[in-house]
Amino acid sequence: MTPSHAWFTAEHEHRGRSLRTLRGNNGLGVGGCRTSRRRLSLVAALLFVTALLAPAIAQARDLVVFGEPTLEKALKSVGTLWQTRTGTRVNVFVAPTDLSYAQIERGARCDVIFALVGAATDDAARGKIIHADTIRRALRNSLVLVGSDPGATPRSKATLADIGRLIASKRLAIANPDRDVAGARALDLLRKLGITVDDSNKAVAVAESSAGVVSLLSANKAQLGIVYATDALSGFKLVVPLPTLDQLPIDYVVARARDPELDAQPFLEFLKSPEAKATFTSAGLTPIDD
Repeated sequence: MTPSHAWFTAEHEHRGRSLRTLRGNNGLGVGGCRTSRRRLSLVAALLFVTALLAPAIAQARDLVVFGEPTLEKALKSVGTLWQTRTGTRVNVFVAPTDLSYAQIERGARCDVIFALVGAATDDAARGKIIHADTIRRALRNSLVLVGSDPGATPRSKATLADIGRLIASKRLAIANPDRDVAGARALDLLRKLGITVDDSNKAVAVAESSAGVVSLLSANKAQLGIVYATDALSGFKLVVPLPTLDQLPIDYVVARARDPELDAQPFLEFLKSPEAKATFTSAGLTPIDD
């Protein structure tokens, strides 16, 4: 199986609306680096072209799978199982759901997509970017508070008050609420705790994504972080599931894309097997039964 390509990231960063918290008055980002706008634009354009070409490079006998970035490791592992069983290689490409749909609409090759439940998927079904009759809720993710210090882990399910005590007097990293569901949920939780996320609050760092939060923790630029459960498998000493606070679950559907070049039905059926479900579970996901 060939390596995955985070090939939509540059376009997403280029066109996405940034939070003010991503940059200070001196023009430095979260990591403290000044970036040339012209240089970023050139890189974004180059990677955008690559985004269109990359799936086309995959041979017709290979299966092309699109998915959310936080699902990358799980999809790679399931792809390896499928290749071992059938000999068919699985090429995994990751990007936020809306960008994946945009690329399919523009002609990028895709056989199967794992996408977030929500408006983007509803629109894709109406626009026949995916086959509506193949859409199935397949996986559920969750959010956790992680850190390198074990701390005082609650004995039972953590409450909002428990989370407030854990993050008190510590620097917390969250994903960008405008670009990542994990960040939007984290922002909602912080607001319920009375914590403001803006330039004046240096106790909260904003990364581009859940994976970016993990990077900040690894670089000791934050003590705690709120990430997807799928991004919390890096040996953190503190891992506390967050309360849902009456929020909808973070679910992903699987569906066949508009113009698949390979019969994806056997692979879709394989996803329901005990072997595939065990792989998803070990990656921090909860398989959803029909």
